[in-house]
Formats: sequence, structure tokens, C-alpha cells
Amino acid sequence: MIAKDFVTQLFNRWEQGDGQSFFNALAEDIRWTAIGNTPISGICTSRTEYLEKVYRPLFAFFTGPVRCQVRKIIGEGDTVVVQWHGGASTRSGRPYSQEYCWVIQVEGETIKEVYGYFDTAAVLELVGSS
Repeated sequence: MIAKDFVTQLFNRWEQGDGQSFFNALAEDIRWTAIGNTPISGICTSRTEYLEKVYRPLFAFFTGPVRCQVRKIIGEGDTVVVQWHGGASTRSGRPYSQEYCWVIQVEGETIKEVYGYFDTAAVLELVGSS
């Protein structure tokens, strides 16, 4: 399958409420770089490390799943760039609104690497609101 088609299918599922499909597609040895200077920023070199250091701590602030709205998907070869909006309700009662741009490296039907760009101020406000 073409990398762009694979990632597009994953994000289509997420837009329909199935965000878990995306995270299930992460390679065990994924390299995930969360850009910026926030508590979730840094480099993770495994699926387990990413889930423990980024995914679970961030999602602990939410009352439900992050809603996904894709703005644009661009793909060339095994690299796919996804610009998307995420939103969720938080435990503090404030809405969380985030703009993402993820550069995704695909191998077969597995996500091997992600560079995640996001609004760091929104993350800092989220983690400071607890």
C-alpha cells in the first residue's frame, strides 16, 4: 500500500472516532520526536516509551478522546505530512484546542517515525490547568 493511502486511512478512522487504529500502527521501535519545550517534548525510541511519556500523561487531562479534523495530507514516497486539528474536553472544564503537523515515516503498514509539531503554548496551558 502507498504510504499516503495508509496514513489517510488511519486518519479517516480517527475522524470517525477510532483514534486507536493510528496508535496501533506504531512500530514497537518507533522514533517519535515531540518538538518544543514542554513536559511531553523530547524523543521516544519505542512505542512503550511514547505511550508512557507522552500519550498517557497528556490524555490524563482529557475526559474523552481527542477529536480529529484533518486539514491536509501530503505524501511523497514513504513520508507523509498530516496537518490536523485536535480538540478535547478537559477535566478542568476548559476546552483543549490544538493544531498539529506530523511528519510521518512509513514502512509497509507500520509507522516507524514521527516528528510532531504542535502549539506548545496550548500544551503548557493544559498541564498548568490541573
